[in-house]
Amino acid sequence: MNTFTKSIVQIVTLLLCLQVTAQTNQAIIDSIGNVTQAMENDSLRVQYLHKVFFKYAYSKPEIARELSEIAIQKSETIENTFLKTRSLLRKGIYFDIVGKKDSSLFWYDEAYEIAKKAADKDAMASVYNNKGLIYWGKEEYKTAMDYYLSSYEIFKDLGQQRGQANSLNNIGLLLSKLERHKESNTYHKRSLAIRQETKDTYGIGASYTNMVMNFSALKQLDSCIYYGQKSVVTKKKVNDVKGLATSYNSLGKTYQQLKQSDSAVLYLKKADEIYQRFNARKHRAKNIQLLGIAYYNQGKYQAAVDAYTIALDNIDDDQAMIKSKAVRRMANAYRELGDFEKASQYYQETIKLQDTIQKEKETIATNEIFEKYQSAEKEKEILLQRAQIAEKNASISQKNTTIYGMIAGVLVLLALGYLLYNQQKLKNRQLQKENELKDALIKVETQNKLHEQRLKISRDLHDNIGSQLTFIISSIDNLKYGLKDENPAFLDRLSNINFFTRNTINQLRDTIWAMNMDAIHFEDLEQRMMNHIGQASILTGAEIEFTNEVSESTTFSSLVGINIFRIMQEAINNAIKHANSKEITIHFQEKNDQYVLAISDDGKGFDTTEDAAGNGLENMQLRAEEIYGKLNVISQKNHGTTIHLTIDKTVADKI
Repeated sequence: MNTFTKSIVQIVTLLLCLQVTAQTNQAIIDSIGNVTQAMENDSLRVQYLHKVFFKYAYSKPEIARELSEIAIQKSETIENTFLKTRSLLRKGIYFDIVGKKDSSLFWYDEAYEIAKKAADKDAMASVYNNKGLIYWGKEEYKTAMDYYLSSYEIFKDLGQQRGQANSLNNIGLLLSKLERHKESNTYHKRSLAIRQETKDTYGIGASYTNMVMNFSALKQLDSCIYYGQKSVVTKKKVNDVKGLATSYNSLGKTYQQLKQSDSAVLYLKKADEIYQRFNARKHRAKNIQLLGIAYYNQGKYQAAVDAYTIALDNIDDDQAMIKSKAVRRMANAYRELGDFEKASQYYQETIKLQDTIQKEKETIATNEIFEKYQSAEKEKEILLQRAQIAEKNASISQKNTTIYGMIAGVLVLLALGYLLYNQQKLKNRQLQKENELKDALIKVETQNKLHEQRLKISRDLHDNIGSQLTFIISSIDNLKYGLKDENPAFLDRLSNINFFTRNTINQLRDTIWAMNMDAIHFEDLEQRMMNHIGQASILTGAEIEFTNEVSESTTFSSLVGINIFRIMQEAINNAIKHANSKEITIHFQEKNDQYVLAISDDGKGFDTTEDAAGNGLENMQLRAEEIYGKLNVISQKNHGTTIHLTIDKTVADKI
């Protein structure tokens, strides 16, 4: 088949595909029309079209455009400006999705003019928010930020919480783009607080994901894991499968940075399964490369080669930079496998791709120079026009100057009088504040001395006892190595001592953490809990689910906080070690002026009327009594165990 014949076949195939697509789209639109015909009036029909629009906006945008135009016509027929502005907004969204930014701005402006005349502030705020997205895409970040801030202020005045949360979220994303990650997280936390208040579970998951990106850029990896795990739990609740892939990818990337390759592989493989299911080629290419790196770090070089091969299959030809990295990593893996022929082949391909990247950079630089030249010519024309206008305005300005001068003189005199009066008031306030400050400094100094004593004790524990325990562990490891062919029972005994000592170090660290705090914020306690749960789940394979209904602003004394944590820790250990549990659920809530911690497992259970309580249960009981709490154990053989810890809030606040 010659080239001409191939071209004809391709054109005919394309036309047939377009015809089939058009017929399919029309069938969907007709089906939606049949649904709307059964509705009572045009107002309900338009509202239904608004709802269905987002179902097709990203998957079948041409259908979404048709629905927006039908909605505009019907809202004009019934002269409903409220519905018309929202129909115009959707048409603007369509043009944004298909990349026609100027057309999108046109329809947003049309919606804004109608909303402004009707004093429809909610629609005006939506226009500002959407225009912010457009200008962000144009890399006009200042304009985008102005629109986001204007949108937020209107939503705030209206008390529209969902709109406030979305605007704050967009401000946070833009600040992240500008690499102002700390400020970005401040806005994401404000957005998250509103979403938690309105129980917007989908939005909560998005906020967690956005915060993880910032913590990753700030190299705060513990926070990445904490919020990454929370995002996984939240996105599972709303079945946000695509969002779940992003969370898994972030956790895998973080564990990779922590050099915990086993955990990195676990989460990256979960992400790959989802990307593969949705045929998300670009996302999969990046994720599978990370998986290849994890395999490489584990010394599994053939698995790394397999991963890089999949990555290359999913990278487009025009992505030379990304492809270059994958090819270079493939060469390194083959080198480690001893296949130097293939390693050389891929190194040569890396060099070719680097040449392509350099040529692309030179082309971009040439285009930028030409664009700058054209911009300079336009600026010259603009400056000439401005000069002509300035000459015309000069005479008018001269006449106005005298009048303005007289007015300015009067204003200056008034301002001076006001300043003198204000200065005296400020002096009086300053004296009052200085006295208050002296009192505060005395209190702070006393608190600092107490805090320094606590720090000294915790340092002594860490430096002396901690180092001694570490020496014991090292000595035991050396003994085990030296006696590896000796009595197995003796080696098992050494292993038990080693495990007990390591566990003691972990408990010591938790105690030092509590001692260094005057008060433990619930967010810190929750993070400690999640870290322990994550480690227990990875080490034992048990499924552990943690949920809470406690306000993040809640604080506990160090005594209450550490005892709650220890009780939870002991309950998990008992469930896994003694009850052989595979599923454990933990729920922490505020209920009727009480804090209630409930821990349930599906283990073998025991008869509470016959079996004597073990050391673990006795320890939990003593810890509960220490903070004036009540511990109730409910268990039955072969039906699992549930542990309830109840603490009165008024008592907890006084301890």
